[in-house]
Amino acid sequence: MPTSQSHLAAAPSYTPDVLVMASRDNPAILTIAHRGFWKTTAENSIASIEAAIAARVEMVEIDTQATVDGHLVVIHDKTLDRTTTGTGVVADLPFDTVRNARLKVGAGGQRAEATQEHVPTLEEILEAARGRIAVNIDTKFERDLPAVVETVLRLGVEAQVLVKTDIDIDATRLPILDADWFRRIPHMPMFRVRKDRFSEDLRRIAALRAPMIEVKFDDIDDIAAAREELARQNIRVWINTLDVSHCLDYNDSRALHDPHAVWSRLRQAGVGAIQTDEIEAFRAWATQNEGDAA
Repeated sequence: MPTSQSHLAAAPSYTPDVLVMASRDNPAILTIAHRGFWKTTAENSIASIEAAIAARVEMVEIDTQATVDGHLVVIHDKTLDRTTTGTGVVADLPFDTVRNARLKVGAGGQRAEATQEHVPTLEEILEAARGRIAVNIDTKFERDLPAVVETVLRLGVEAQVLVKTDIDIDATRLPILDADWFRRIPHMPMFRVRKDRFSEDLRRIAALRAPMIEVKFDDIDDIAAAREELARQNIRVWINTLDVSHCLDYNDSRALHDPHAVWSRLRQAGVGAIQTDEIEAFRAWATQNEGDAA
């Protein structure tokens, strides 16, 4: 089985600028590759970034956390066990130990083959993506966020990076407003849509000037009902159709059998970005529905 897809990708046909692609002036629905395009590579690998670029994906989502000696590595789980040939808690291990572990094919697991790739650093992923694809960084532990921000700013790739954090929609003042990096790097707040209160809650977070929001919902009509406020604030809605996301039954498995019941319905409600594990199927659907209004 191939373990790397380096050098497969041509230059992107778009500018990987988060604010440009998130603007509602952009009619396209954005494809977000969850942990990279991992199904033919390994999740959170350099190869998964290359594969996403080759597939003309606009943005990859990656996960990062620090080793015990302060190196930011790109891996989802707290431990090495599922996705690598190593074992142990990442935060308790030195970088050299984490680095020596080889990534496993696909989503990993006991029976998955080992690739020749090793756990990448955040810096390596951002360099691979530079000028080619936007990157959404999921910082697994809040304690690592300052180091993540420092890395992004030091590399000068802030225009193509989207940092996300959970927010308390009921907070009197949102603490993120006081972060020294806020507005230097595009930020995406995450929260759950409250029944019949989505427009109200969007007004509550107006000070964030969010280019995009990641939300979960219990009624898709709440998304559609907030179209006017979303347009007023120029906010793009991001929804995960990952099977583990639990936005009712708007998930990848159902979409593979009926993409219009899932992806088309979300777009009709006003969703402008979808994170998925089914990149090929989603890109095929998106290409066939390019003329649809979001």
